[in-house]
Amino acid sequence: MQAVAEFQDHHLADRLMSIAECRSHEAVGVACGATLGELTGSAAMGLYLLDGLAPDLVYSQHVADDFLDNYRCSFWKHDPVLDSILTKGRTVDGASLVGAFDWTRSSSFKMLQHWGFTCNMGGPLRSEDKIIGVLFTATRDSAVYTPLQRQRMEMLCRAASLALSNIAKAGAAHATSAGGETNSTIVPRVTPVLLSAQALSGKLPPRSADVAIRVCRGQTNKQIARELGISDQTVKEHVANLCKRFGTHNRTELVVCLLSGISRH
Repeated sequence: MQAVAEFQDHHLADRLMSIAECRSHEAVGVACGATLGELTGSAAMGLYLLDGLAPDLVYSQHVADDFLDNYRCSFWKHDPVLDSILTKGRTVDGASLVGAFDWTRSSSFKMLQHWGFTCNMGGPLRSEDKIIGVLFTATRDSAVYTPLQRQRMEMLCRAASLALSNIAKAGAAHATSAGGETNSTIVPRVTPVLLSAQALSGKLPPRSADVAIRVCRGQTNKQIARELGISDQTVKEHVANLCKRFGTHNRTELVVCLLSGISRH
């Protein structure tokens, strides 16, 4: 990846400013894509807002629709990069997250490889200290992302976050002036289940938070156990402890409680 060495700081600053000044989701996506192309050599990217029970794609480029459909339908539930972004709140790439050796044996790598990519990287998009979206990119280069590229990706995400915050404020002002009707095309929509991932990681033990996040996603005990490398019984115990902690009587009530962010205590 030679692009990063040639990407001068002053040029990056100009790019970041142009991203921060964007006033629509599409404009943010276009500006981020152009910057990523120069930064990593690959302009493949997807900008997601956290809407409903799955990430909502609002802009993408240089990525096959079938690949996006595959990710949106199921793979996002098992994406370690997305999990890390939502629980730790920082930019990360797949290879550095799981280790270079394990990365090429991971399901994430195999899915990316099927579509001609070798590694992905993503970072959080924030508004008022909440994660409201995720910016992803992927490369076809055989080399992994460098620490400098991750640092600059983090800066890019901060600029995009500023733009999204301004878009949200503009949407709120427009809704007020229009008699309270929200213009959903310019207001980032925030899902409780995905936002709660970061909140849960701060108020629960790490393993309990891992289980809680996956319960909210609708995964079964067996699926959670397999993904986390623990037994079904251990998952059941975590779910039982979570029910007790949040004052719920069963799994369904627990999910409702976690989604709403309200404890019955």
